[in-house]
Amino acid sequence: MAMNEVPVKEDMNMEQLLNEASPVNEVGALVTAYVVDVIPQGLLVDVGLKVEGFIPLSEFRSLLQPPQRGESFPVLIKRIDGPEGHPLVSWREARERVHWNRVLQAKEAQAPIEGTVVRQVKGGLILDIGLEGFLPASQIDRRPVKDTKAYIGQKVQVMVLEMDARKGNVVVSRRQFLEKEASKKQEDTLKTLEAGQVYTGTVTSLSSFGAFVDIGGVEGLLRIPDVSWGRVDKLSDVLSVGQTIDVKVLKYDPAARKIALGRKQLLPPPWDGVEERFPAGRRMSGRVTSLTDFGAFVELEPGVEGLIHQSEFSWKERWAKPQDFLQAGQTVEVQILSVSRAEEKIALSLKRVGENPWEQAAQLYTLGTRVKGTVTHLVSFGAFVRLPNGIEGLLRTEDISWTKLVHHPKDWVSVGQEIEVIVLEVSPSAERISLGLKQFHEDPFVRFKPGDIKSGKVARFTDFGAVVEIEPDVEGFVHLSEIPSEQKLNHPSEGLAIGQAVTAVVTKLQRKSKRIDLSIRKYEHKQERDLLKRYQGRKEGVTLGEMTDWGESPDPDKEPQ
Repeated sequence: MAMNEVPVKEDMNMEQLLNEASPVNEVGALVTAYVVDVIPQGLLVDVGLKVEGFIPLSEFRSLLQPPQRGESFPVLIKRIDGPEGHPLVSWREARERVHWNRVLQAKEAQAPIEGTVVRQVKGGLILDIGLEGFLPASQIDRRPVKDTKAYIGQKVQVMVLEMDARKGNVVVSRRQFLEKEASKKQEDTLKTLEAGQVYTGTVTSLSSFGAFVDIGGVEGLLRIPDVSWGRVDKLSDVLSVGQTIDVKVLKYDPAARKIALGRKQLLPPPWDGVEERFPAGRRMSGRVTSLTDFGAFVELEPGVEGLIHQSEFSWKERWAKPQDFLQAGQTVEVQILSVSRAEEKIALSLKRVGENPWEQAAQLYTLGTRVKGTVTHLVSFGAFVRLPNGIEGLLRTEDISWTKLVHHPKDWVSVGQEIEVIVLEVSPSAERISLGLKQFHEDPFVRFKPGDIKSGKVARFTDFGAVVEIEPDVEGFVHLSEIPSEQKLNHPSEGLAIGQAVTAVVTKLQRKSKRIDLSIRKYEHKQERDLLKRYQGRKEGVTLGEMTDWGESPDPDKEPQ
């Protein structure tokens, strides 16, 4: 029944109703009422009595407007002597008398009945099913309903749950009807359901992990990764409750009655033909979808994302933080570096969209150029130094010192320090500049070879020997076994002293480990052999004094002692 129609025209059979009417107008009789006047309190109607009958306006609250003057409909006479002498009649109770049995029969037969939602009340809705029925909020749908007001004016099928003839109360349930219908559909659907089938379904609810879709009385789960080939940040941006969508059955577990659905699987994979659509070197715009510590992901088209690695943000800031340059949702222009269909990866660059300072690097920094720069970052294998034009060169640990073994550059330089370096190599194509510190000086190892005799002072001890400073910044090592002693030494301090001047022979050069091995013992043996050779080479031999330098001839220019 439309709410703006006179109820007798749709909800009642007038002829049948009047056939039940009493032959005289008495209390409890059903009669036809004609609207004589509409007053603020209600309607005055002619029911065949000497005085017009009165119907309170509250009886017509289920209508958009009450009946107007001249209209007619059945009523029930409740009192002959009503307010202010008017008989009290009821349109609502007349309807209930006619429709009560019909509703009761529907309840007993567990058959659905149609009604129109007329208004919202506390705890639910009021339906017009020929008489007023209460639909509790918990019985409106199979799932909780947030906005019950949205149902006002809708025609719905319901099941009758309770009827109280004494109080005139009727309680109905739409949920019970929906579940009964769904159960019928569900059984029919499950009989033929299998993976690979495509259904047109209705989104019933959204959750943090996906959407539930009704595909014929049975619900399947459409997880967020299967909604779209593109990134879905918020499910409600692409789906809504009540929306009709096509889905594909990905998996069906009959025992658990669990159905996995997919929507994107009905569309061609976006990575097909990606190498032709996004060739290396192409510049294009994209949307930043997310930021990480190592870079930023940019959506080039739905389902296709590329990565701007941290090193591709700036020519000058090699260790830049992505958050300093971009933010999620921002549209940015990038250059494609490489594409891999097999790995579904696209490498992007932000810095290459602008001017490339490496194109001038070969002219600015020729081999051997001395240049000042600032240390920007330290790693285990070297230090990065920013040069005047903004690009960074690498000072490797092996190019810091000729003679010292550099374990970490932090022992020599620090971040923010300005240093002067020498350009060792320039490769614009590889975006690489190698720098050196030790090249400011000659390699001292070229001045040494095994067999050389060198003198120096003991600088320090280790558990296995003594370190001897041969010349500034050049050290040699004398192993414990190469220190002369008549007894076995347990520590080098038993045979030598810090600051002691020693002479030794170079026994071995180890460039990689920056080490020069010395032997005092071998030096002394060599001295003895050389002295012996001198003795054996003289015909007259040598005196004891000559061997010990006691027998030297006095200097004729010196005064006798």
